[in-house]
Amino acid sequence: MGPLESVRVLELASVLAGPLAGTALAERGARVTKVERPPSGDVTRSWKMAKENASDRSSAYYESANGDKEVVWKDLASDSGQAWLEEALASHDVLIENFKQADLTKFNLEPKAVAARHPHLIRVRLVGFNDAPERLAYDVVVQAETGFMGMNGFDDRPPVRMPVALMDVLASHQIRMATMEGLLAKADGRKGFFAEVSLEGSGISALVNQATNQLVNGQTPRRNGGQHPNIAPYGDVLNCVNGHVVLAVGNDRQFEGLCRVLKVPKLAMDERYRSNQLRVINREELVSELNEAAQEWSKTALEKALRDAGTPAGVVRTMDEVFEDSSHPWTVKNLSGATRPRAVAYHVNYLL
Repeated sequence: MGPLESVRVLELASVLAGPLAGTALAERGARVTKVERPPSGDVTRSWKMAKENASDRSSAYYESANGDKEVVWKDLASDSGQAWLEEALASHDVLIENFKQADLTKFNLEPKAVAARHPHLIRVRLVGFNDAPERLAYDVVVQAETGFMGMNGFDDRPPVRMPVALMDVLASHQIRMATMEGLLAKADGRKGFFAEVSLEGSGISALVNQATNQLVNGQTPRRNGGQHPNIAPYGDVLNCVNGHVVLAVGNDRQFEGLCRVLKVPKLAMDERYRSNQLRVINREELVSELNEAAQEWSKTALEKALRDAGTPAGVVRTMDEVFEDSSHPWTVKNLSGATRPRAVAYHVNYLL
């Protein structure tokens, strides 16, 4: 049991952002009721990889966002479904939903009407675009329209989507934050809490320094293979004998350590690389020289040597390498037995 054990959450959301938020709240003790429409339920049950069992009612994708919930199968458009829904709205503290605009009337879920009937309810709604809430918006569409795809990949190839549904994951965190704000507002005596989270807004808010580079400096990010526009070598990859190491050099001292480890100390004194800005300007030549010095290293040995020298770097791992330990501390088993990453990535201790 966790700190939210007294909180009941009604999850009428599907796909990823809403369900992942519900799972995170469940991990902190909330009792989450997920409603799915028979006979198929959440569409992600059908999102199977080529080698998954077609006859299974679940999928790995579904399991990734749906842990520790009570699943209730209801057709909310039916009379019995409507009666059940009204009782559920009365008995739950939080409502998370991502219905299309037209379905709000169909299911008697217009925000002001629900608030009038159930003023205690904390409601968090997910849409794709705030100015066009009726528009269907899958993650890749939002990645495209918020600038992520436009700066991801290489400039001599088409834009590339991020390999996870990042907009949904970001929106999930906004839903959690809105839920916590609603609970605090309720504790302060306020009623009728309604928050609208959008995938678009979640993506825009996560652009941080890339957005301010544009807004402050007029510098439009280009597709550069993941290099950092403000720091070098940062995001640059060294080719080792058995894989790759990515560099995260943030200051001159760390750069000197990198040069010492690679046995090219003269690069730290080179006029082209004496400051971070010069390294950004002359990045192509620098990375070429660093790669020449790194080609005989194994990836793990190089990362260890850089760590010992105080230079941040990381081994580029494939997914099987990330989860080669079956008891990974950031994974958990669902009630179904499926293993997934934890939705909450922090530990709590009460120190007093």
